[in-house]
Amino acid sequence: MINFILCDDNKYVTDLNNAIIKKVAMPYDFSYNIHSFDKYSIKLKNIINTPLDIKIYILDLELPNKTGIEIAREIRKVDWDSIIIILTSHDELELNVLKQKLLIFDFISKFDNYEERLSDTLKMVINKIELKKVLSFRCNKELHHVNLDNILYIYKDSESNKTTIVTEEDEYPVNDTLLNIIKKLDSRFHQTHRACYINIDKIESVDFKNSIIYFNCDKSIDYLSKNYKRKLREIL
Repeated sequence: MINFILCDDNKYVTDLNNAIIKKVAMPYDFSYNIHSFDKYSIKLKNIINTPLDIKIYILDLELPNKTGIEIAREIRKVDWDSIIIILTSHDELELNVLKQKLLIFDFISKFDNYEERLSDTLKMVINKIELKKVLSFRCNKELHHVNLDNILYIYKDSESNKTTIVTEEDEYPVNDTLLNIIKKLDSRFHQTHRACYINIDKIESVDFKNSIIYFNCDKSIDYLSKNYKRKLREIL
């Protein structure tokens, strides 16, 4: 899920941004939400502090109570992964903003091919996200973003009643259901057990006799039940 967060006190610009996002998103296969604000508010603050899958902020530089840069500063206090795009009527301010080291993705002038530039920037961002799909989750009160490429398998731990995400380097026990997690995965993940999904691309070999799956990083699991062996043979 991609969340577009717009903040502009000009209703015409907000409506135009909504239309641009919908047009740009049309050819892609992903879900998205658009959150619109005309100034910094409690609701916007809550979105900034709430872990969502992917966030793309489109912020006007000049706003009634906080500037777009001040909002960007609030975002970067808790989030260095989300995309921030600044809309400005003053090109000369771009250098000053860059000096603040807030990782602004792009500056777009409202008076210089605005629709085309915003469309091109959003396409670039979406393509970047599509090529680098990530799973976002909270573990031990910290927000994590893990590339799907790095995940070996995900399983439900019956003892802790947590869903554990296993990568080559780490394990992340999360307070979420296995069903909710797998909804965020793609076609490379297949079920091998009622409580486990594996990344097919990470399999080195499978011992079907002893129900052991070996990964290409010296790790293995025995979450391979009889009901899923035939399907796994067909896939491999």
